[in-house]
Amino acid sequence: MPFAAELALAQGAAAAAGALISARTGADHVREKGRADLVTEVDEAAERLIVQHIRARFPGDAVVGEETASAAVTQGRRWIVDPVDGTTNFVHGHPFVAVSIALVDDEGPAVGVVAAPLLGETFHAVRGGGAFVNGERMTVSEVGEFGRSLLATGFPFKQGKGDLDAYMLLVADAVRSTHDVRRAGSAALDLAFTAAGRVDGFFEVGLAPWDVAAGILLVTEAGGRITGWPGDAEPPLATGRILASNGRIHPDLEALAARWVERIAE
Repeated sequence: MPFAAELALAQGAAAAAGALISARTGADHVREKGRADLVTEVDEAAERLIVQHIRARFPGDAVVGEETASAAVTQGRRWIVDPVDGTTNFVHGHPFVAVSIALVDDEGPAVGVVAAPLLGETFHAVRGGGAFVNGERMTVSEVGEFGRSLLATGFPFKQGKGDLDAYMLLVADAVRSTHDVRRAGSAALDLAFTAAGRVDGFFEVGLAPWDVAAGILLVTEAGGRITGWPGDAEPPLATGRILASNGRIHPDLEALAARWVERIAE
């Protein structure tokens, strides 16, 4: 299987980082990178551990991690790592926490692993090989009516990532237009849940590559669709703005975003 060694590496590294999350050693040592932008000793230890795994097996590959990234790497083989996606959840003992590891090359995401150790689930995908949760193949939902869909989102709480007041009006519009909207606090899990058919679509702005790289592959390999927001010239990995869905409701999701995109942008 293509990328078999890379997948095995990502799964092993995610499991090792997940063990650190489950142990919670260092979870009480919290500092703020910005308002409500938290980092713990577990984030840093988990990223060091993942990087060690990658360096030992693929020393020529670049690594871009949330806690150690010094510059963007946009070409060649690079591992994009979020050691603890959902740190605020982690600090508060909320179980929606994930490890996200992706291998990206010049064709896009090639390997993606999202591990949720506190939920007992690991999602993975390889380009062209389908998407799986705990070893079982998964597919996006079959919901075709936007009014019967369940959506997921996150909020642009970091300064400069979007107008929060306008975004909350968008969320209200989404709630009125669908069955409801969920907010897990982890974009990696929102995308994994879209791939697994647990939600029918996901929208967010202000994201980093490590938030979405693995999840993008999960959704596409599960039969879903990924795009940027209306007007975006670059893909979500570059812009941090993403629309993900089962494909069936994607035109409606794009129409929802189009109504608000200009008001949200700062």
